[in-house]
Amino acid sequence: KGRFLQQSDRYHWLCYRRLNFLLAVITGGLRCCWWSCNAFESISAEDQTLTAVSLPGFVCLAGLSMVAFMTWAQKSETCNARPIQFKENIRPPDAWEATWEAAWPEASDALQVWRSEQFDDLTSMWCGWNLHASALMEMTHELELPPSAAYLAWWSTCADASRQSNQPFDLELAVSLLKKWQENPRPIAAMKQAYASSHSLQELNTWASLMRTGMRLMENLELPHIHVVRSGETVFGIARHFQVPPKCLARRNRVWDNIQPGDALIIPNVH
Repeated sequence: KGRFLQQSDRYHWLCYRRLNFLLAVITGGLRCCWWSCNAFESISAEDQTLTAVSLPGFVCLAGLSMVAFMTWAQKSETCNARPIQFKENIRPPDAWEATWEAAWPEASDALQVWRSEQFDDLTSMWCGWNLHASALMEMTHELELPPSAAYLAWWSTCADASRQSNQPFDLELAVSLLKKWQENPRPIAAMKQAYASSHSLQELNTWASLMRTGMRLMENLELPHIHVVRSGETVFGIARHFQVPPKCLARRNRVWDNIQPGDALIIPNVH
């Protein structure tokens, strides 16, 4: 059983338990029918009539009970995510952000993109950013650059400013950009250099607007916790640690037993 749970986790174990329950109900029903048929011949005609009337009702009641139980079991594992809220303490924009807001003031289209599906795309970007946030923030601090420069360096790998790149993150490219910006700390030029490095097919105005609004939302929203998988961890173990249903964790990250060390998992905020 331990090996089974480790490989397939709780989802398969729950299916196994439900199948056992269903088989037990069917077996019990067949035994009741067999007992009823044997006892039917040994009772009076009046009792036979009463049994013939009540037996179908008993069977229907048992069937409804089983359906109710299965519905309850299914609902008990639904994944109702809490709405994403703004943080209580919001950091004011730094100098680079203020310059970008003045250069690309129109943000309604970008906000509409990020707000779709309960900030689903933004959360995916947040997940990718967290893998490299510490190293990039440390680098910007050493180079005496504002925090927004770290976000811009990470975004420079995203051809679509609203989608995380499928390619591995190029840390050397990000570091080289940060060093260029240290020598020439002009925020508009830095945005254009990051846009050029992304090889995006979007227009500069669209890419820059998505980048600056996405970064600002990441800083100001209570986005889900990100967990980086360690060697030997399973979906069930991670879900148990964070007290979330394994199915919700697996569904949110589109994984199950195929997680690898170094993967970043979104921990859903469920009720």
